[in-house]
Order: sequence, then C-alpha cells, then structure tokens
Amino acid sequence: MAMKIRDAELDHQHHFAQNALTWTFPINIVDPITELKVHFRTYCHTTKGGDANWFFPPPMPYVIEEIAIIDGSEVIYALNGACAVAMSTFDLEYMPFAHHQEFPGATTHWCFPIHFGRSLVDPEWILDPRKFRNLQMRITWDLAAIHPVGAGGFINDEDHPLQISIWAKIMEEGATPRGYLMTKEVKEYTPTGPGDEVTYLPTDFPHRKLMVRSYGLCGRMGESVEKLKLSQDQDKWIPFDIHGDDFIRLMKNWFEEVATHGAHYMAHAECREHTGGWLGQGVICPGTMDNFVTLFNWSTNCFCAYITDTADAHPDHDNRIEVYSYGKTRTPFDCFCYPFGDQSDPADWLEVGAMGNLRLILTHADGGGTPTYGLTQIVTQQAHPY
Repeated sequence: MAMKIRDAELDHQHHFAQNALTWTFPINIVDPITELKVHFRTYCHTTKGGDANWFFPPPMPYVIEEIAIIDGSEVIYALNGACAVAMSTFDLEYMPFAHHQEFPGATTHWCFPIHFGRSLVDPEWILDPRKFRNLQMRITWDLAAIHPVGAGGFINDEDHPLQISIWAKIMEEGATPRGYLMTKEVKEYTPTGPGDEVTYLPTDFPHRKLMVRSYGLCGRMGESVEKLKLSQDQDKWIPFDIHGDDFIRLMKNWFEEVATHGAHYMAHAECREHTGGWLGQGVICPGTMDNFVTLFNWSTNCFCAYITDTADAHPDHDNRIEVYSYGKTRTPFDCFCYPFGDQSDPADWLEVGAMGNLRLILTHADGGGTPTYGLTQIVTQQAHPY
C-alpha cells in the first residue's frame, strides 16, 4: 500500500508568561505518528545587566528540563532538551532546526524532534495512538535555570512571552505498526570522585542505541568519562570496553559530522558554547565591518574570540558585538553514542531477553587535586513491540 503522509500543526505559538512550568498537552490523534516536534521561541532581554558580570541568554536546550510522551504511568519518551537534540541528531545525522540568538531584543528558536521510527517515513516502527488510552505530551521548563530572567538573560512577559508550537508527522495510509522506538533517560548523576559507576540497563526490549552525556562548561568529555564499558552477565560478553578519548574518535566510523551555529554577543576573549563536544572544529566572523574577529580556542565544548576594532581597541562586556559561529561536531551537546548494528535492520539490534543483566560501567578519571566532574546522563533507545 502506498503511504499517505501529512504534517499537522497541533498547537501554534501557545503563549506562556510563566518562567517555569510543567505543561501537559493531549495528543488527540488516531493515525500513526512517525515524529512529534516541539518548537520553542523566546526573547532576549533588550537591556544589559547593569554590572560587570551581566550574562547572556543560554541555549534553550539547557532550560528544557524534560519533554515526555506518556500514557498514564507508562513513559514512552522522556529526555531533557540537550539529550533530545543530541538523540535526534544521531537518529537523522543532522542537527534539528535552531537559531540561537544572544542579541538584545532578538528571538531564539529551537526545535526538539521526537522520533518513533528509523526514519521520518517508517511504516513499521511508528507510534500508534490506538494502542494507548490517554496519550499526552508533558513539557517542563525553567527559563531561569542558568541565569535569572531579566536584564542580560531571557525576557518573558505578556508582551514577549515564551511561545510553543507542536507539529506531528502523521501516516494516514500505509502504516503497518509493529512497535515504536522508546527513548528515555535511565540515570542522571554528577560523579563525586574517581572510580567506576555501574548502571544496570533494562533487559526487557532490544536496544538500538545507547547514549551517554558528560557535560561540564568548558569541559572535555574524556576528562570526566575516562572509560566506557558494556558488560553482559559479569563479562560473559563485552560489546565495548573503550577509553573515552578513543570512543570519540571511533564515532567517526559510526556517525557523520553535523553542523552547529549561533549568533552570539561577545566581548574580547569571552567564552561561548558551540553545542558540540570535544574535538569539534569551527569558524567565526563578525557581524559588522568595524571589527576583526579570529578564533583562538575550540578545543573543548566552548570557543573564545580575539576581537579588535579598526582603532585596535577590544570590546569589553558593556560593548559586546555581534559574532556568528559555525562548527562541525560528532558529539552534539557532549554526547557519546553507540549504535547497535545496522540501524535500519531490527535483526541487528541488541537482543537482551536472554541476558541476566546488562551493565554500563563508566570509569570517572582521577584528574588530580580537585577535579571537576561533569553532569552525566545515560539514555537508552529500545524497540518496543506492540
């Protein structure tokens, strides 16, 4: 049967004046869904912070605490903003639409796609709402999670509200649902010191992907996660046992490089994130003809800029200028990712039903002195049959 697909807008620019909220949205659709997409739009404040330490609006994924698809107590999908963007990138091998802005008065846009199949037109692995009783989307955000709402950060009021749109890719004809991809966070923690952290992964359904995020501002992923090991039944079988630095390099064989970009508001030698992990690469350019900008650091998940104007003066924090960045990364939002076999062939995915246990062992390095350990999140993507 030929496929008949439509893209539907379920909600358009729903306005929220709340800085922090958990919002539940009913998914009133009867036809199978290959993708749901949540679009956030918010505003940068128009004035400076009034002191020497005023900040700038962070990338939106850092203030999205959770996007979840639920049916009562059953969780079908649940990730925070950064992991949602990263998993979508690993699924489709390109970054979702984003227009990160820091300029006073500008708007910032970020899309968070939720995939239920191997592609956007997968007729077999697809979310079938008829299999559920009360399908809902639950979104939790806090615009002040990084910096207080107001001068130097986001603005959010009745005239400039946070706006959320929700879109769905629906297959009206041609779907033969056999199951859906269930993607959710298994664990989140911040290491308190060096050593092994053991996490028992679920053994109910086959695994398609395993993702580990190791995030710290201006951090190197391999500094915090020194080694990644997956072990079945006390080392009866070990799918991988690889140092973090090598894991990042091996990802070149598993995933394509993807583009990151941003519109920044920067002072001389100031630091910004490029939403990619360690071993990325990038270029920057000024937004005006009156300034010269060169890149002098892109080695971690951040970059710095050397900025001078035509009078050979450096802009300070109260006289920031527009700077545009473009980068390439295989580790979006500081995420390691391991694909189990051919991602298009369910027969290749990791069968776990006969396993007694499946352990992920992350070795956190001893950095000497008082090392800073990054926030660590563990995410599984499993094939859930109907």
